[in-house]
Amino acid sequence: MLSKSVVLSAYSCDPSKGSEPGNGYNWADQLAKYGHKVYCITTSKGKAAITRSNQNNPNLEMAYVDLPLGLDKIYFWTKLGMYSHYLIWQWLAYKHAKKLLKTRHFNLAHHVTWGSLQQGSFMYKLPIPFLFGPAGGGQKAPEAYKSYFKEHWQTELKREKISNLLLKVNPACKAMVKKAKVIFTSNQDTAVMAKKMGAKHVVPYLDAALPKTFFKDTTLTFEENRQELKLLWVGRFLPRKGILLVLDVMKALINHPNITLTVVGDGDMKDDFLDKRKAYNLEDKVNWVGRVPFEAVRSYYKSHDAFLFTSLRDSGGVQLIEAMAFGLPVITLNLHGQGLMINDDRGFTASVDTPDKTIKELSNFIENLQKDRKKLKRLSENAHNYALKQTLENKVKKISEKFY
Repeated sequence: MLSKSVVLSAYSCDPSKGSEPGNGYNWADQLAKYGHKVYCITTSKGKAAITRSNQNNPNLEMAYVDLPLGLDKIYFWTKLGMYSHYLIWQWLAYKHAKKLLKTRHFNLAHHVTWGSLQQGSFMYKLPIPFLFGPAGGGQKAPEAYKSYFKEHWQTELKREKISNLLLKVNPACKAMVKKAKVIFTSNQDTAVMAKKMGAKHVVPYLDAALPKTFFKDTTLTFEENRQELKLLWVGRFLPRKGILLVLDVMKALINHPNITLTVVGDGDMKDDFLDKRKAYNLEDKVNWVGRVPFEAVRSYYKSHDAFLFTSLRDSGGVQLIEAMAFGLPVITLNLHGQGLMINDDRGFTASVDTPDKTIKELSNFIENLQKDRKKLKRLSENAHNYALKQTLENKVKKISEKFY
């Protein structure tokens, strides 16, 4: 492997957190551990956690760029303020890198977070090869399921309009897509969007991955003769996560006492969730434990049999890899990233034609799985073996060897 000097753009970067911040830091850390000289530009939000974590990685150099004159506070004003903060930061990060190129040599630039095509990156303007992603952004929630968003559906429509506007007017997006050497997309919807915008080289690339250290205690244990099927749902109660759809599925299974669900999470839809659970008389069948530390989430993965993932708009949640690492087959929707990640060997994907059809398909599969322990064991083993291959180390290695 030929070591390269890389400018990495990671707006969101914090090893103490999951999702985008954790992903940003993991890319920087793993690229450096693989042997590249990484100059990572980010904000100072995660500086304390980065300083604690980056003890033994001489190949990783961090640079912290923030907005001047107290403008960082616009991030917290509104959604528009948050996007404006990101756009301004991207420009400042590009200017920082451009100035640095006068005295230092870099082989390439790579943008990793935020992973959204519409929000883009100005790093394409540097006079070196530029890679973007993995990124999502092309996925849309199916309108037939708008009732599960309740009053938030209008916000979802506004998000879509802003997304379409950014594709047309965001200077960090439109030209970037055409000039990038490679754009990695985490789902087919985003791949189609990038190609329509004139991207030269689009590479499908599932971005959900975990460091090898995650798998320290994910050995499989399986009780052959247990009758109960314990389902698990983990996530934030965002409207797009489909938490109310879960309750419709459990209502269809109300006469199956051996099938239960544990829900881990909290958020915007909490009151709607609790009201609907009560209206359906599911308090005994659906156990809500709220938000818990991640180590506690690991214990729920260990003690359950299968994982429900009902996002109606998602690039492909890392929770799927987490759950499968502990041997939980994933029961989900044939939609976006999860539709690519899950197949009949390690779970089930329901169609998204109509809510009634989805509910019937999900509940029928769950009912049959509860009766067939041999099938559950086979799916569990396949899910576990698949997850073991989805490491950040493997994904960084593949991208490095093929595209760096």
